[in-house]
Amino acid sequence: MEELACVRCMSSKFRNPNLVFSFNVCGHTMCANCIEVAFMKGSGPCPKCLIPLRRNGFKLQQFEDASVDVEVETRKRILQDYNKTEDDFESLDEYNEYLVEIEDIIYNLVRNINVTETRERIDQYKRENKEIIMRNRMKLKREEQALDELIEEEKMLSQYKRDEVLRDEAEQRNKKLRVDSELIDSLARSNSDARDIVNTYTHKKEEIPVSKPKALSKPPINFTKFSTGVKFNQSSMPISIKEGPLFKYEPISHQLNGPACPEMTQLESLGYMKYIRRESSQELAGGFLIKTSCLHYVQECVSALYERKTGKV
Repeated sequence: MEELACVRCMSSKFRNPNLVFSFNVCGHTMCANCIEVAFMKGSGPCPKCLIPLRRNGFKLQQFEDASVDVEVETRKRILQDYNKTEDDFESLDEYNEYLVEIEDIIYNLVRNINVTETRERIDQYKRENKEIIMRNRMKLKREEQALDELIEEEKMLSQYKRDEVLRDEAEQRNKKLRVDSELIDSLARSNSDARDIVNTYTHKKEEIPVSKPKALSKPPINFTKFSTGVKFNQSSMPISIKEGPLFKYEPISHQLNGPACPEMTQLESLGYMKYIRRESSQELAGGFLIKTSCLHYVQECVSALYERKTGKV
């Protein structure tokens, strides 16, 4: 792995462990001293790629590879505008295409590929989907606020439970101390056998009830859904499973009005596979067999050839 170093002074962590590195939109790393010197006026070119940069655009580098930080920041910035959910699309295919478009935009910005066209594409998307972007931002903000409130409430309940346990333990400890104090007084004043007195107060101490955790009456919480439809604080309920007969596979029987369709094992010998390509290694790894597709095509052809007209509409 390439050693992490400043692109201006070439200083590295190996030479100076106290160096603090930051990165900008171009992805090149600079130390804090060089940023102070090179960007005294607030802006200037990157020492390596000469892209215009601003001093307030530098952020502390978290990863060894600055490109990872750039991708994280770019993804965070893009997803603020590209915040549509599956509910905003008519079909799953359209939503998947939208996700692929987001990844293409992030890749282009991180790798500096067609940056101008990509930024124009982003600006056009913002203009066309201004209302949807603002609506989804407000929705996400409300969900985050509800989640914060739920977390805070859970913290308060946990703290209340801990306080209850500590109070019960302190009360039980005080009761035992009072029993011990009475035992000492009885031993000092009574003329009875000391063993009988000790046994009596030992039984009293054992009879002190052990504190059990109390069931807290939790106030009702207004359920708030994530954008995916999952509710906050939704507990997993037990599912009742009804026992039934086991599944038994039965092959599909095709009713044909002509000769029977060849089996999969006969496709090679009958010459059906002669003009069909073989599977690639990736397809084989995914469990795809070209014979299965060939058999489906042959079955469709045979079904179409011997179709019987029933007279029904």
